Amino acid sequence: MIDPKNNTKSHKSLSITYILLYFPHLTETFVAEEIMAVQSLGIQVQIVSLLKPRKGPVQPLSKELLKHALYAPSLLRPTLWRAHYYFLRRSKHLYFQLLLTLLRSPFSPKSIVLLTKRLVIFFKSVAVAYELKDSGIRLLHSHFAWLSAAGGMIVSQLLDLPFTITTHAFDIYSRKNDLFKLTTRAADRIVAISEYNKKVMLKLSSDLNAKQIEVIHCGIDLNSFQAADEKPTINEIFQITSVGSLVEKKGHEYLIRSCKEMEVQEIDFQCVIVGSGELRQPLQTLIQNLNLEDKVILAGAQVQPWVRDRLSKSDLFALACVVTDDGGRDGVPVAMMEALAIEVPVVSTSVSGIPELIRHEETGLLVPERDAKALAAAIARLAKDKPLRQKLARNGHTLVETEYNISKSATRLAGLFQQVIEERGK
Repeated sequence: MIDPKNNTKSHKSLSITYILLYFPHLTETFVAEEIMAVQSLGIQVQIVSLLKPRKGPVQPLSKELLKHALYAPSLLRPTLWRAHYYFLRRSKHLYFQLLLTLLRSPFSPKSIVLLTKRLVIFFKSVAVAYELKDSGIRLLHSHFAWLSAAGGMIVSQLLDLPFTITTHAFDIYSRKNDLFKLTTRAADRIVAISEYNKKVMLKLSSDLNAKQIEVIHCGIDLNSFQAADEKPTINEIFQITSVGSLVEKKGHEYLIRSCKEMEVQEIDFQCVIVGSGELRQPLQTLIQNLNLEDKVILAGAQVQPWVRDRLSKSDLFALACVVTDDGGRDGVPVAMMEALAIEVPVVSTSVSGIPELIRHEETGLLVPERDAKALAAAIARLAKDKPLRQKLARNGHTLVETEYNISKSATRLAGLFQQVIEERGK
C-alpha cells in the first residue's frame, strides 16, 4: 500500500506520459485537474491523445494543458507507417503478438465496429510508441480500462515501460468493459476510485489480487471550489442543481418526476440540469408532459466556471443515479464533490461508491434508486430544514477536504508511480 504521508521524496526527475482516448474532453475535468496537481509536484507530464477531441466547449483548465498534448497521427500520415516499419523490423514477434491479443479479446455484440476501433487504436499506439521511444519517459498512465488503456498497454510493451491504469465506471460496469481483463492484467498497478469498485474488480477478474489495486479517490481542486461566506437567495426560490450527462445512469428522469411531486406539495423551486447527451429530447418531452417548463431547465453542457457559479447560488445538489438494465452505473460523480466543496448539500442514491462520499444523514441524504417520491421527500425535507442543510454541507465539505482533495490524491498517485518505477528497476 502507498503511504499517503510519504510526500518528502523528490519527483523532479520523474517523467510520465498520460495516454488518453480524447484530450481535451469536456466531462473529464477530473483528469485535467489530476495532471495539473501531479505537475505541481515537480513531475514532467506529457499528454497523448489517441483520437482527435470532439467538437464543443473546452474547459479552461484543459486549455492550459494543450501545450503538453501530443496527438497520434492519422492513419494516412507517412509517419504512422514509418513507425510500424520500425517496430516490425525491431520486434516483429512482439508486434504481431500485441495485435492478435488485442483483436482476440472478447467482442461486444457490435463486433465489426469494435474490431475497427481496436485496429485504429493499435495503429495509432504503435505510432505513439515511435514518437516516445527517445523521450526519456519512465512510466505510462491511462484513465479507463478500455481503448486508452489498450493504447497504454501497447506502448508499454513496445518500449518496455511500466504502465498503470485508473479505472472508473463504464470500463467496469457497462458493455465497454470488453478490454477490462486484458488491460488490467497487463498493468503494473491499478488505481480504483472507490472501495466498492475495488471489490467489484476483484470479482470480475481472477487474475487480479488486492495488492495490485490501490484505492485513490478522484479529487477536486479546493482552491477552485470554495464556499461563499453568505449564500445569496435568488428570488426566494429554492434552487436545485444537477450536473451529469443526459444518459440513463444519471437518473435525470426520476429527478424530473420528483419535481412534479414537489410542485404538488407547493414547494417553490427551480431545478437546473447541466449536461448534454442522447436523452436530451426525451427528457425535454417529459418536462413538457408534466408541465414543468417553468420549473425544470435543461441547461446543456457548460464549462467549469459556469457550473461553479451555478453551484454557488444553489441550495441543493441532486443526482438520482441508477443501475441500468445492462449493469451500467456511475462510480463516484465528481460533481458531487464539487457541490460539497462549495457547501451545497447533496441528495443522491445508494449506487456504486456513492455512499462512500454521501454518507446518509451525515454528509447528505440517500434514497432508493428509481424512486421519485422518496427523492422528492428528501429534497422537500431539506428545503424546509435549513439547519439540516447547513450541517450536511459542513460535514460534506470536511470529508471532501480530507479524502477527496486533489492535492492529497496527486501526492499518493505520485508515490504509486515512483514505487512502480522502482519495482521495475529491481
